[in-house]
Amino acid sequence: MKKLKELFKSPHIHIALATGVCIILLAYISKRVLPQPMNNLLIAVPPFFASIYEVLLNKHENKGLLTTWYWIVVIFFATTLVVVIHLV
Repeated sequence: MKKLKELFKSPHIHIALATGVCIILLAYISKRVLPQPMNNLLIAVPPFFASIYEVLLNKHENKGLLTTWYWIVVIFFATTLVVVIHLV
């Protein structure tokens, strides 16, 4: 149980969970809510930001812009933006 708690403290897990939630949300909206499915390129935008975070974290580990909550907000904002762009 202690190892599981330590695992969930990792910023990689936080980013992966946020990205997974966003992908599932976009897939649900694309399939059930919108009249036409979204373009696959639009659905790939939130994971792209997660990839950028991982690359930057590996290169510059102790920088101020690499706080996990900041990138989670960016991923959720990108998800919202993708839905709004598709609706317009």
